[in-house]
Amino acid sequence: MNLETGGKFAGQSAFVTGAATGIGESCAWKLAAEGAFVAVCDLNEEGGRRVADAIQKAGGEAVISGADLTDWTQTRAAVEDFHRQRGRLDIAVHSAGGGFPQYVSLLDCPVEAWEGVVDSNLKSMFYLLKAVAPLMIEGGYGRIVSLSSMAARSGVNPNPPHYTAAKAGVLGLTRQAARELGPHGITVNAVAPANVRTPRTVALRTGERIRHIEKTTPVGRLSEPDEIAEAVLYLCSRDASYVTGVTLDANGGATMV
Repeated sequence: MNLETGGKFAGQSAFVTGAATGIGESCAWKLAAEGAFVAVCDLNEEGGRRVADAIQKAGGEAVISGADLTDWTQTRAAVEDFHRQRGRLDIAVHSAGGGFPQYVSLLDCPVEAWEGVVDSNLKSMFYLLKAVAPLMIEGGYGRIVSLSSMAARSGVNPNPPHYTAAKAGVLGLTRQAARELGPHGITVNAVAPANVRTPRTVALRTGERIRHIEKTTPVGRLSEPDEIAEAVLYLCSRDASYVTGVTLDANGGATMV
């Protein structure tokens, strides 16, 4: 893949979390393809470096940013270091966090499992907002997009309680941040995918379960990471200047069922 110079994000800087794989990786590639200088942030530094190197070899601009986003000190340091390098921060995409090792019901959910899932999905978003917002306020512009889930929007499909609660928290925090940051030229939105064909998603579901999802989804299939990334990029763009505090349901119509 060869990336062209220019594009709708030319000259902008984007900090993308969870960018070593899946939706985050797709977002990093698409932002770079449209001219953004991308920080590929992931706890998996080896995977993040692979993505950043590949973007560079394809003609894009990217750097690796390894950080544990459940650690405030690391999160702030990673964001501020990238800002110092670039002198600006225009976009933050929060794709880190994600799933769970297996489905468990409310009554069967281990108490000790709660904190890890909530921290990786919700606390990490709070820390990222705290880190990026002052820098965007300083610049008078910003686009922040977080990944939630259909689990926070619909009770039709079974989801474990810690994951559902965390992703619902993402939506509440999105609205809160949108209200506070709007006067500073910063929009804050969320994208809520359903079942995305990533290695982790496929590994967590049996073939029978995947076939059931495909059968009960109006478009008849799982989504691809690039399709979710396109929804994210719209909210990152100047085209979405009057869109804030919303959740874009990118789920093939599953919440209509």
